[in-house]
Amino acid sequence: MKDAVYARLRLTDPGPGAIHFPRRLDADYFRQLTAERVVTRFERGRPIRSWQPKRDGEPNEALDTFVYAHAALQGLISMGLRLNEEVEGVASVPGQRPGQKKILRSNWMR
Repeated sequence: MKDAVYARLRLTDPGPGAIHFPRRLDADYFRQLTAERVVTRFERGRPIRSWQPKRDGEPNEALDTFVYAHAALQGLISMGLRLNEEVEGVASVPGQRPGQKKILRSNWMR
């Protein structure tokens, strides 16, 4: 999953696959997001890749939480969640403003 995140971070043009960040994030967040690198070592002639910190003791919580969120999203998608369809369904409710919670009415009180 870290490979996928780093590949998306390398994209420079906005569009599909690019990651868009809010302006409120500071340099510390991006240091944490890019705090690791891939190291390849060989054992018995076979390459073994592992993610290692670029600098000892540097925090990497931003990277870890981003990877966990990305993995969770991929898991939900693999179980059938279709976010585009969900958004279109919410946006097409007549008389409902964007961001307004859907009101479920019951016949129980009638």
